[in-house]
Parts: sequence; C-alpha cells; structure tokens
Amino acid sequence: MSMPFLIKNRIIKYFHSGASDYDSTEEMRKIYLINTFNLIAFLFVFPFGMNALYESMYILAFALLSISFILIVNYFFLKFSHKKEIASYVISTLFFILFSYLVYTGGLDNTGPLWIYPLPMIIMFLLGFRKGILYMALFFIVIIFILFGLENTLYPYDFKLRIVLSLLLVTFLASVYEYLRERAFERMNTLSQQLEEASHHDHLTQVYNRRGIHKELENACTHYNTDNKNFSLIICDIDYFKKINDNYGHIAGDEVLKKVASEIKSIIRKDDVLARWGGEEFLVLLLNATMEAAYEVGEKIRKSIENTSFTYDKHTIAMTVSIGVAEKDNELPISDIISQADTHMYKAKKEGRNTVYPKPKGKLEKEY
Repeated sequence: MSMPFLIKNRIIKYFHSGASDYDSTEEMRKIYLINTFNLIAFLFVFPFGMNALYESMYILAFALLSISFILIVNYFFLKFSHKKEIASYVISTLFFILFSYLVYTGGLDNTGPLWIYPLPMIIMFLLGFRKGILYMALFFIVIIFILFGLENTLYPYDFKLRIVLSLLLVTFLASVYEYLRERAFERMNTLSQQLEEASHHDHLTQVYNRRGIHKELENACTHYNTDNKNFSLIICDIDYFKKINDNYGHIAGDEVLKKVASEIKSIIRKDDVLARWGGEEFLVLLLNATMEAAYEVGEKIRKSIENTSFTYDKHTIAMTVSIGVAEKDNELPISDIISQADTHMYKAKKEGRNTVYPKPKGKLEKEY
C-alpha cells in the first residue's frame, strides 16, 4: 500500500471522526467543520505557544499550550462520545477567548484585531444561526468593553470604531448566509421526507404500498420473534373487480379501491398496518393477534364491505371480498407466511368468494 494512499486514508478518517450517522448530510457537515476548525486552531495556537515558551513568555505559553491540549481532548471527546454540540461549543469558546485576548493585548505590532474577522463565520458554521447570533452578540459586548470601556490606548479611536463596524458587517453577511443555508436545508429535508413518504404509499388509496409494508413486516419479525408474541396477516381481494372496471370504467374501479381501503382502516386498530398489496389486493398486518383474532377481524371486514355500496354515475355498485389469514411462525420466513395468507385467500375464492379462510377450530377472540 503506497504512502500517499495511507496519508489520504488517515486524513479521511480524521475528518470522519465523531460521526454517528454517515447517512445524515447535516451531521457529516457539522463533523467536518468541527474537525477542520479543531485542526486549524491547533496548528494556529500550538506553534505560537512553543514560540512563546522559547521566548520565555511563560504565561502566554501556558495559555496557548493549554488551549492546544484542550483541542486534542476535544477531538477525542467527539470521536468517542459523538456529542457534536458540546464539541462545537468548546471550539467556539476557545476562539472567543483567543480573539478577545488578541484584541486586548494587541498581538504583534497591534495587529491582533486583524485576526478576529473569521470568527463570525466560525461561530455561525459551528453553532447555527440562532445560537451564533447570541454568541456573536456576547463577543461584541466583550470587544466593545475592551476597546472603549477599558480606555484601551493601543489603537486610535477611529481604528477602534472601524474594527467594530467592519466586524458587524462580516457578522451580518455570515448570519445571512447561515440563515439562508438553514432554510434551504430545511426545505430540502422536508421535500426528501415527502418523497420518501410518497415512495412508501399508494397514491390512490393513501395506504402503504408493497415497499412500505415490507419495512413494517421486517420490524414485526424483529420485535415479535418470541413464542409468546404473535402477529397475523390478512390478504383481502376484491371479488369480480375486473367486472367492475369493465362495466363501470376504471374511475369507478378506483373509487371502489378507495372505499375498500377506507372500510378496512375503520375496522383495524391504530397500531395495525394496512397496505395495497397490488391491483385489487390489500394486506393487513395485525400486531399481537393470533389466527383466531385475525379470522374475527377478517369477518368484520368481509361483513362491512358486503353491507357497503356506493353510487357512481347513477349506478349502485356492490362489493364483496375474499380473505385469507395466516399467523406468524418463528420457523418460517415472512415471505412464506405471506404465501400462506395468499394461498388461503385463493381457497376462499374457490369456496365461493365473500368468505374468510381458514375458519379456526378454537374459540374466537371476541375481545379483539
């Protein structure tokens, strides 16, 4: 493995240190910024600390080397705790103290104030718009007190005034940028969530589609994989749906699908999950439900739809459904349980439709 590749790999690992969610764009951005400013601050402060030590300026050397040590600790703190907010405050506060010190002492040849202009961008990038505004307001109070309240004679009055006004301009520009960036990110995040939601839902019936229900089925298999917890499945198919489309048109068929979905949703519990499985088929995931409970729910659905009709284009359309039920089996994958429910639904069709299969041998669970 070549040396440049090793160096590149180490750099990438450094900038990723502390990330807990690599799929979060905003978190990765914040982690990159924290590690970048952490490194820049260390490279800026440590050499000056060593030089101050060499020049026998022990108080300054102690302060600068202490900041360098805190930066190292902050890096490892973020790496192992993933608490980016605390790490952001640590770096922001260190820059705050350092730049205040440079203004107070004047730095080399009274050029200390020239270093403070990156601070608004650093603060805004690390803390965000609202917290950044508060932090910069506090910094302005400190700087104004240092320049005017202490009767600082290092700088002429006009120079002090220009420092404050120019820093105010930079702060304004940095805050506008951060505000617009945050708003744009929120809009993009909202749009992304809406697209994600749309990709998991059927646009016609507004229930889960096949992709959406698969995630719920996987969660059910994970959380209910014990002998004393059950879940069951119902597959419901609208009888003679093709005739409805042929006789009344596809718009009428769409209305039938929406009506059936609405009836099923009104019967199942809030925690149960309904999905349009495909075409005129619906799948219901019943949590904490045995085969007997699933049959009872299936009967409620069957009777409700049998007794429901609606008028479309002056035609009264009656509907019935054939239903198959199946119960979780720890020895079978979820695909086999779905296959069982599907097979039972087809057996309900063969038995004359408008029925639920299989009828349980035990007592029905009336408390469902």
